[in-house]
Amino acid sequence: MTTFVEVTAHTHFPIKLTANNFPVWRKQVLATLTGLGLDSYIDGTTEAPSKVLSTDNTKPNPAYRAWFRQDQILLGALLGSCSDTIQPIVSSAETSRQAFKRLTESYASVSRSRIISLKSRLANNPKGTRTITEFLNDMKSIADELALAQSPIDEEDLIVHILGQLGDDFTNISSALKIRDTPITFPDLFDKLLDHERTIKET
Repeated sequence: MTTFVEVTAHTHFPIKLTANNFPVWRKQVLATLTGLGLDSYIDGTTEAPSKVLSTDNTKPNPAYRAWFRQDQILLGALLGSCSDTIQPIVSSAETSRQAFKRLTESYASVSRSRIISLKSRLANNPKGTRTITEFLNDMKSIADELALAQSPIDEEDLIVHILGQLGDDFTNISSALKIRDTPITFPDLFDKLLDHERTIKET
């Protein structure tokens, strides 16, 4: 008796696909299916068996029936993991491979443009009149979004972006931090800039 692996959107794909989170949704799907040993269904390496037996073209092939049932379980889970506005893209797909391919073709380029937009925000986000806490939290939030989009920025680059956009009140401390012999971590930078902000307010 053939054993099928049950896959549901609620249990296995809790992150619903939207127009803005394709990279993290894709990572979730691939990681889950790889763990279950089912990734070959959507990457195309497991092809559908012949519908009929090669020895008798009139008899259905049990191997195809088993493959089809497992594939339909995956297709249903993928459909359920899509938000309402995205479901029409895959509603006519006949296999899980078709559904995954359509979603990749539809949203990979959108994700690329989102990554470019986030990187642009990170490089052009001056502190202005915001507090240090507001500014640093915003910069860290952008970096976190890039990480979710599978395009992480390392901590040193994030700090370079921060130091370059602090403004005139922080010129001295920014210059001192740039010439340090050892890199500074984000939490340490946060503390030093908060201290400097307090000093400015007290003068």
